[in-house]
Amino acid sequence: MGIASAVFEGSLARTSALTLEQERRDRARQLQELEDLLDSVESQNLRTQHGVPEKVTAQIIAVARTLAVPPPSSVLRARSGARLHEALLAWQGALLDRLSPQRLSFGDRFD
Repeated sequence: MGIASAVFEGSLARTSALTLEQERRDRARQLQELEDLLDSVESQNLRTQHGVPEKVTAQIIAVARTLAVPPPSSVLRARSGARLHEALLAWQGALLDRLSPQRLSFGDRFD
């Protein structure tokens, strides 16, 4: 291997490492956004038992635009905080399955 090919190989390795790091950060960001949405719904559920506030619906729509998996229809149909929370957990599971495909081999991932 000559110097030129070593430099080229090093450049490819750095580019690959940067790409992998960017993908890791994007996965972490998506998971955090959905986790923040879940926290918001849980806080709302502790304050009131009345429906799903427009503020939460707007937050769902905003988060949905940034994730790799669209929300299940149950998220948009939920009429209570408890049902919304359950639907968000299903959405979180689908997102985890997409972002961490190795998770599909775990038999207990829904326990």
